[in-house]
Amino acid sequence: MITIPYLTAVSTYFSYGLLFAFGQLRDFFRRFLDWWFASNLNGYAPICLGHEDFYIRRLYHRIQDCFGRPISNAPDAWFDVVERYSKDNNKTLK
Repeated sequence: MITIPYLTAVSTYFSYGLLFAFGQLRDFFRRFLDWWFASNLNGYAPICLGHEDFYIRRLYHRIQDCFGRPISNAPDAWFDVVERYSKDNNKTLK
């Protein structure tokens, strides 16, 4: 069994928690600014409620390259990973 070093695990959880905290902070300011500059859309239902798309908006686009890496060769003991780039803040990867 392979064990992960303690420092690696702690820094990974800390980074993920930091992304989550800053995402919550950005959502708070977004709600505040939406309330401050409220438009006349009374009577319409909101497109997304609460935290439905929080993960996709604030976390997934920043960490998607860690999980969805395409492999460019046949299965073996070693494999090659395709390097990708993005010009629109990781919304699409090429």
